[in-house]
Amino acid sequence: MAVTIAPYSQEHFQSLPSLNVARDNFLKLDGNKLVEDVFKDFFVNNGMDRTFGLAMPHRHFDILPGQMMVSYNGTSTAWNANPSEGMDEPQPALWSFASTGELMPTEFNYSKGHKVSMGEKERAFIADFKRLLDEKNLAEMFGLCEYPGDDFEGTCEITVGSANINLKPKDYPEGLKGADTAWFFSPPLRKRGCRCTCDNRTQPHSHGTHVITQSA
Repeated sequence: MAVTIAPYSQEHFQSLPSLNVARDNFLKLDGNKLVEDVFKDFFVNNGMDRTFGLAMPHRHFDILPGQMMVSYNGTSTAWNANPSEGMDEPQPALWSFASTGELMPTEFNYSKGHKVSMGEKERAFIADFKRLLDEKNLAEMFGLCEYPGDDFEGTCEITVGSANINLKPKDYPEGLKGADTAWFFSPPLRKRGCRCTCDNRTQPHSHGTHVITQSA
């Protein structure tokens, strides 16, 4: 079963659940067990652990029609969906499945010359991934994110107003209590314990902060 990789849709982005709702659904279905017992081996056995990570799609705030979330130099904000003259198109970094079954990008990275490859191998994996999600009724809970590279050391993403700002590890806030939102399965990142989480210090499933945690 082939899966269509559809263009970006602001309406689809707006349909994503809030962080709180996504996290509540994850906990209700014992999501950590699914990550470890189902998805880890699935990514590794398909040779995609250095291409994609597993993501929990959500959004932090609304954006306007004609806008898209783009990360540049550690800060993600709403950009005009039509690139300015002389600039490359932002490349997809996060994807989730629409109710129609199509895979749609939800967030982007900007780096001149950078291109995301979606060849035959990647498309076959996406089809198998969608089939697995459908079998377990998880198509709305999980999506994909771009692999950040073996040298990835971690970031702490805090939301300030309408911007998501990624702090370097040396600048992490004190007393973080994390709620995971993305997972990577390559040997170097698993060894270092790299995963995306949300800071829950203020209240359970607090809406606003992501952090990549690292274990020794």
